[in-house]
Amino acid sequence: MKIGDAHCHVNPLKGLGPEKLAKKFINVGGWFVGLVNLLSWNYNVDIASSDDFQKVYDYTMRSAAKMREVGLEVRVILGPHPAELTELIEKGVRKEKAYQLIIEAYDIAEAFIKAGKADGLGEAGRPHWNVSVDIIELSNRVMDYVLEKASDLDCVVHLHLERTTKETIKDVYERVRKAGAKKVVMHHIKGEYAGEAVQHGLYASVPAKKEELVKAIRYGPVFVVESDFLDDPRRPGAVVAPWSIGKTFKKLIENGLISDKAVEKILVDNIRSLYNI
Repeated sequence: MKIGDAHCHVNPLKGLGPEKLAKKFINVGGWFVGLVNLLSWNYNVDIASSDDFQKVYDYTMRSAAKMREVGLEVRVILGPHPAELTELIEKGVRKEKAYQLIIEAYDIAEAFIKAGKADGLGEAGRPHWNVSVDIIELSNRVMDYVLEKASDLDCVVHLHLERTTKETIKDVYERVRKAGAKKVVMHHIKGEYAGEAVQHGLYASVPAKKEELVKAIRYGPVFVVESDFLDDPRRPGAVVAPWSIGKTFKKLIENGLISDKAVEKILVDNIRSLYNI
């Protein structure tokens, strides 16, 4: 079984690191990782200006290179997470200045894509925890900016959003339609909404948990799967490990819940389509 992970993180400073993660994943059939940068503080980077995100991106780019050396196919997604905007404002940065800093950080990410070094933008979107209305509005402005940039670049964009609802999908669809972006991934989507997201022209990235996959496959093999691995030894149970994805799908096959052909479409074909491989 070939296993593609659409959305994963790696921490070269505090976690397994790129080489160990890649080797461990390849040993169980891993062939692809969509590598997304972590938060700035995961790399011990203090954000005082948008230029500081260059350090965050550099860690991610070096990690991707090491994972490729081990034998993984890797596509890189760069950009500030919604938590970065929230953190800046909570530290006392004026809201408009914090917004501008995040926008400039996405402009830096754009340069990596134009140079052929990175493949997409994200995670843009909204916090999934309670924040003020002002932060939600600023986060929406960032998301709209990133969607327009992704349209211009014709690249993938990963969206981090609140807990999935029909209203969320409708809102994202309207924003995507207005911006003209073509490959928009609803990251960490609830399995029961995967079909609806795809019907709206979005890409559904479902967490590789049995309960979520069982709900998602009712709509057919129309989605991709993610571990959202944090590579944080202090939080081993926070998300799924990439090397556990295969075990989960094998159990689904054994229980007659999905076919081998459908698994290959989800873990290989849909990944190739999304990332133009």
